[in-house]
Amino acid sequence: METQELIIVEVFCKEYQIEINLINDLESFGLIETIVQNENKYLDKNQLVYVEKIIRLHNDLNINKEGIEIILDLLEKEKQLLLEIKYLKNRLGLYE
Repeated sequence: METQELIIVEVFCKEYQIEINLINDLESFGLIETIVQNENKYLDKNQLVYVEKIIRLHNDLNINKEGIEIILDLLEKEKQLLLEIKYLKNRLGLYE
């Protein structure tokens, strides 16, 4: 993976005014993944929206890691159900 697609965790934390320990805790809990290259820890730019959502849940709503995991799981299930509804509506439209 090219370093152009990566953001250094320290820079990310400084920009979002969070402790590096939060990123480490989220990683150890399995909510996010970091990439280690040349003794530096990076976040993939494609994960930024996801990581920002986690940080907002943690900081703004004061939700713990376990609660964040449940919320993210429920949001993913909702997304899958909406896709299934759309698929079923399209199939039903064939018979109308």
